Parts: sequence; C-alpha cells; structure tokens
Amino acid sequence: MHAHEEWYPGHLRELTEQECRELLADQRVGRVAWTDADGPVILTVNYRFVEGQVLFRTSPHSELARHFSPGRAAFQIDYADEFLQSGWSVLVRGRAELLEWDELPADEDRPTPWVEGTRNVYVRITPDRITGRRVLPV
Repeated sequence: MHAHEEWYPGHLRELTEQECRELLADQRVGRVAWTDADGPVILTVNYRFVEGQVLFRTSPHSELARHFSPGRAAFQIDYADEFLQSGWSVLVRGRAELLEWDELPADEDRPTPWVEGTRNVYVRITPDRITGRRVLPV
C-alpha cells in the first residue's frame, strides 16, 4: 500500500468497480439524473442492480415517462454518517432505455416501488462507467 492510499480519518479513497457493484447490489434506493428540455432533472427511485444494469420503474404519468427518450443518464447511490463525518457514493453513467415486457427479469429481480400507484414503465441504465469513493470517519 502506498502512503497516499493509507486509511486515516478524513481520507478520500476511490472505490474499485467491484466494490461499487457490490454496493449497487446491496441497496434499493437511488437517484436517476437526466436532462430534459428544461435542463437537468434528478429523481429518487427504488431500483435493482440486475446483471450489471440498473433497473427501476416509474408511472406512465410521471415526468420521466412523459418526457423520456433513450439516451445518456446517470444514477447515484450513497450513504453519509453526519456524526462520524464518513460515507461513500457510487456513480453510474450510461445509456437509459425503456424495457419491453419480454426483456424484464424474473419477478424476484424486479424493483419494488415504495410509493403506491401503477409503476409499469421499466427503465434500464446500461453502464458505460461505474465509479465511487469513500471517506473514513473523522
């Protein structure tokens, strides 16, 4: 281990892609970001990380579904402990597209929305790049 890679309080360390993928697989809530005609938009969603891709559902009446067009998107998950001043974040950058019914994974691999209502529009983000970082407690 090099001196600049040592763990010490307040130290920021880049996560490996494997560490990022493990965190993505363990969590269920994240934020999707895209740009529409009015500029950047960020929306919190329930998701699953299935076969290396981010999958989430939305209502056909949501802003996302109404203005969706396949293209570039970002997805982020994170954790912060304000008391310990520590945490981590993972960023996925890739291409978002709507899924057809025959492309959906098995029921147990589909995201379960916390919000009531019909959420039958499935969006998949295929990563081009997955990065992350972690900061140790102070």
